[in-house]
Amino acid sequence: MALFRKKTNAAPHPATVVTHTVEYPGIGEVRVAVSRRAKRITLSVKPDGTVRLAVPYGVPAENGMRFLESKKEWVLRTRAKYPARPAVLLPPYTTRSHTLVLLPCDTPPESPIKVRITATEIIVAHSDRLDPAGVTVQNAVKKGIEEAWRAEAKEYLPVRLAWLAEQTGLRYNSATVRNTVSKWGSCSARNDISLSLHLMRLPGHLIDYILIHELCHTVHKNHGPKFHALLNRLTGDRHPALRRELRGYHTRW
Repeated sequence: MALFRKKTNAAPHPATVVTHTVEYPGIGEVRVAVSRRAKRITLSVKPDGTVRLAVPYGVPAENGMRFLESKKEWVLRTRAKYPARPAVLLPPYTTRSHTLVLLPCDTPPESPIKVRITATEIIVAHSDRLDPAGVTVQNAVKKGIEEAWRAEAKEYLPVRLAWLAEQTGLRYNSATVRNTVSKWGSCSARNDISLSLHLMRLPGHLIDYILIHELCHTVHKNHGPKFHALLNRLTGDRHPALRRELRGYHTRW
């Protein structure tokens, strides 16, 4: 199994890292990083379940695989400590106005995957050698979905915010859409409202709840009793219930 490059007499560039993915029995996809900076073989597991094997340049493939095999139980125990891994995103998957399409095809090694967003589709063309449920394809799928959300958010959120502002009698200065994962939205001292494109994950009534939340900050710049009283009144006394429901959603994958 020729996973790693053999040692040569040429002086390697110290910053070069070559990364590829292999399927390992009992573990699944493993990201192998052959690094000229690595001093020893190391193994790590990220909270999303991704396994990364770092190997010094010139180390034989067998050494890396033996190390991985020796740590197999550790990988499984470590994965079990983290929350459940995100659901695999495969067709039929739809956003508000886009449908996910996976196109396995014969792609060149230097370009194994491409993502394209049309008016109605999220098209992920990937090498037929890649597992659609694996990390590489799934990362591309998530990137495509976020781009679809961005397009949808820019079309929907500013218009909806303006309508809700008119209905509530609250005024704001401007509205922008960003790929923010720390919060659903924010309101500045100048009443500029910033909205996360990840709002498009939410059902419509929760999007409205967040938009009204930010509009309330044009009046109250904190989360004090007056803010909560206003938010509760503008949501028809549903503020506590909507806040509880929102806890079931996250801005991160």
